[in-house]
Amino acid sequence: MVKHKSAEKPTGWRGCALVVDDDSSSRHLLARMLHHEGFRVEEACDGEEAVTKFTALYSQIDIVFMDALMPRMDGFEATRRIKALNKLDFVPLIFQSALQDEDTLLRGIEAGGDDFITKPYNHAVLRARILAMERVRDLQRRVAAEHLPLLELLEREDEEQVLAERIFSQAIKNRNVATDQLGLLLRPAAMFSGDLVLTQHLPDGGLRVLLGDFTGHGLAAAVAALPVADAFHAMTRKGVENEEILAELNRKLYQLLPIERFMAACLISISGDGQMLHWWNGGLPSAWLRTQDGLHELASHTLPLGILPELPDSAELRQHALQLGDSLLMFSDGLLEAQNCDGIPFENAAFRPTLKAWQHTETVFSKMIDALDNHCLNTEQADDIAVVEIPLNCSLFTTPQLTVQRAANGGWTWAIELHDEHLGNLRSVDAMLRPLGLLDGLDAHLVALETIIAELYSNALEHGILKLSSSLKSAPDGFEMYYERRADSLNAGCTGCIHLEINYQPTNTGGCIRIRFRDSGTGFDVADWQASDPNIALAAARPWGRGIALVRQLCESLTYQDQGRLVEAVYRFETVR
Repeated sequence: MVKHKSAEKPTGWRGCALVVDDDSSSRHLLARMLHHEGFRVEEACDGEEAVTKFTALYSQIDIVFMDALMPRMDGFEATRRIKALNKLDFVPLIFQSALQDEDTLLRGIEAGGDDFITKPYNHAVLRARILAMERVRDLQRRVAAEHLPLLELLEREDEEQVLAERIFSQAIKNRNVATDQLGLLLRPAAMFSGDLVLTQHLPDGGLRVLLGDFTGHGLAAAVAALPVADAFHAMTRKGVENEEILAELNRKLYQLLPIERFMAACLISISGDGQMLHWWNGGLPSAWLRTQDGLHELASHTLPLGILPELPDSAELRQHALQLGDSLLMFSDGLLEAQNCDGIPFENAAFRPTLKAWQHTETVFSKMIDALDNHCLNTEQADDIAVVEIPLNCSLFTTPQLTVQRAANGGWTWAIELHDEHLGNLRSVDAMLRPLGLLDGLDAHLVALETIIAELYSNALEHGILKLSSSLKSAPDGFEMYYERRADSLNAGCTGCIHLEINYQPTNTGGCIRIRFRDSGTGFDVADWQASDPNIALAAARPWGRGIALVRQLCESLTYQDQGRLVEAVYRFETVR
């Protein structure tokens, strides 16, 4: 909190003076003269002792008399340290010396001295110097007292902004994934950045990245970042298509932002096998893809998000084939517009040569940032800067283990294993199996399969991995509390593994589908659970537990093994002729 000395002095005394001199006779003489003028005096024999006394008696000292040349620490260094301790309040410091050369006078003023007197002391001159310094000091303290409420308000605002920025940044950054695999720079022009980088794994193990640049910078530019981040992460984890995410972000920003505000953005999605890039660029500088055959420009081809209520027809995604070893560079316009001391933007200086040299190296991020720093040389920038390099290597993806085996009789086995941040991201049966052709002839049973797999997966995740108790749902607001805890646990980053295997075998009259879930949880007492909930009727009478009851109705059998960590459902059907 801001503190300063009062402009009002207690009655009956003029103040406290600190006299610093290695010559004891000169020090005592000046002290007696100051006593005669109504000062209480503290003495120090060198600069080091002066700094120590000033630090201890800061709130009491009203004026300092400093000798220039002393052992251990001279008066120039002591003055610099005292002035550094005394940033908010003006405490006059008068140099005293028998030397009268201009060099000593200049060094004293440069160190922070406010006036100069020579030895031997002239009482009349001393009195005049003190009166002049007191007037300046008292005026400064009155001004400081009048401005103290404003200073305190500004200080509180700064503290609140620092706290808000920390919460704001963590709320966004904590949900990003694979950031340790990326080259990433976010350099705000103000406390809050209007540039936004979001990363999230797709259900197939691929990666989706959004680089956004809101109009302007600071808090006003960053205010819409949280709802954008919420929608991006939730929809990506669910496997929502790129077009749907862009449409939803556009609608949100159009509703939230004033008409003159929008978000230029570049969205890229890399498939889990690392072989295909889907990209969209609305208003950002061109992204660049480095492949074995050179650099490919991913130029802006449509409007930024939030300008129109619906995305225009030009907003279609584009695609490019990939292979391991390729790399992608994305950046905001703050990089290109960064100026050096001569006002030359980075785009017209080292940017192009650095980009061109990238064709012959695997990575460009560190070289680009070095070139940027050398170009700017601590010149204050007017816009936020964001740079992201995405190297396409195996470690970038934490692809779920996925296997498909086809049998000679037309049957098949399909399996997927989800770990850690992928938990909670299981896509629908239709989305997972139809692209592989595994649902051919099974459409009539799709609803039943979706229900069985969704219920068993929820149980494995919520009870096996997250350790949530269904009894929470028995309270009046239990369902809301239950799913809030579920969401909190997933957002906090749970650890574990869920393995799903689906086996289909055709029969003479129809077919049999076996669904097996195994989770890495600690399990439970299956016998005790079955004894307390042995039939469907009991489960149906409660507000929870109906999902497993429905699975029992749909399936030929439902069995638990390995203390509940393994569950197998058998769904059998006959083909209607």
